Amino acid sequence: MKRVKQIFSLTTLILFVNVSFIFSQNEEEVLFIGNSFTFYWNLPSIVEKMAEERSLNWNVTQSTAGGATLKDHWNGDKKLITRELIRTKPYTSIIFQDHSTYPIIAIDTTKKYYTQFKNLLPLNTKTYFYSTWMYPKMDDSNRNLDTQNPIEKNIVKANINKSSKLLMIGRAFDTFKSKYPEYKLLTDDMKHPSPNGSYLAACVVFSTLSNQSSKGLSRRYIGKDSNGKKIYYIILETEVAKKCQEISDLIVFNK
Repeated sequence: MKRVKQIFSLTTLILFVNVSFIFSQNEEEVLFIGNSFTFYWNLPSIVEKMAEERSLNWNVTQSTAGGATLKDHWNGDKKLITRELIRTKPYTSIIFQDHSTYPIIAIDTTKKYYTQFKNLLPLNTKTYFYSTWMYPKMDDSNRNLDTQNPIEKNIVKANINKSSKLLMIGRAFDTFKSKYPEYKLLTDDMKHPSPNGSYLAACVVFSTLSNQSSKGLSRRYIGKDSNGKKIYYIILETEVAKKCQEISDLIVFNK
């Protein structure tokens, strides 16, 4: 009987080690590079929680600062250490987000620093470019929301989409506003994303990186702070979450 127990314990240990090894082997390191359009309402953490819900082992980190440009990230301004992070750790996927106005007024600068970052990366690193939304102060109120927005248009014109996959979040915002204008995607400053907007963006990011639909994902995500106390990353109304998932699928998978 004792020998049977020993064999069982050994088998259990081997199984545990194998499962742990496979799980660690499948871990993906995801880095967000951006500013407040990226970090509002804990977007990187929401993406990580979505992945966890689908049994994907993503370790999501961010290098962000309010108002940061890719130039700031490259030069280490605003206390950013983005280049050091990239040099010292291999990432499976990296998401680039420039200042919201740069694709409109300084697309050459956007491309310059994006390219410099790309040149630092191993060829097997998957890269994505976060195409942001047009907000009232920079938008034409008569613009047709069903056509390509100026930000995405300029990014494509600069051929950035040839070397990185676009995260078409601006297009998702336009489609959502066109279909569900009664729900706010921006905060009262009419610039930064509301919880609805950040959740929609997270759905687009999750689905683009994972190639999985966001439909059926939770409408709220919970974590713990540095003291181990429970915090809510985001909470949405059920119907709004479903609408965000619907629009994300439409944009990412065209369905």
